[in-house]
Amino acid sequence: MVLFISTLHILVALFMILVVLVQGGNQGGMGAAFGGGNSQGVFGAGGATSFLGKLTYGAAAVFMGTCIFLVILQGKTGDVGLSGKLKEQKQQESLLNKPAEKTEPAPQQENAPAEQPKNP
Repeated sequence: MVLFISTLHILVALFMILVVLVQGGNQGGMGAAFGGGNSQGVFGAGGATSFLGKLTYGAAAVFMGTCIFLVILQGKTGDVGLSGKLKEQKQQESLLNKPAEKTEPAPQQENAPAEQPKNP
């Protein structure tokens, strides 16, 4: 599901780039490359603005929808962002501050000679 939405998201982004570049602005833009001006453009004098405008709005709506959907999916997959990092840091601190286990001193051997006090 995530792979499909991600692929759709990338394709819509590329399509939106293409549609925006084809639209003729005040200066003509890339639309001038297809015929010299708005009156001789690919979609005619009046049709280019409305048709390409509708394509742009549609692509933008799909793009925003996929953005929101991908963010929601990412949030449901696990701890992300600051809360996850804070939990990791708290776990690491608890491991570092854990008191060391006390070890008992090794028992003395019974066969060892007892130390004699030295006389001065």
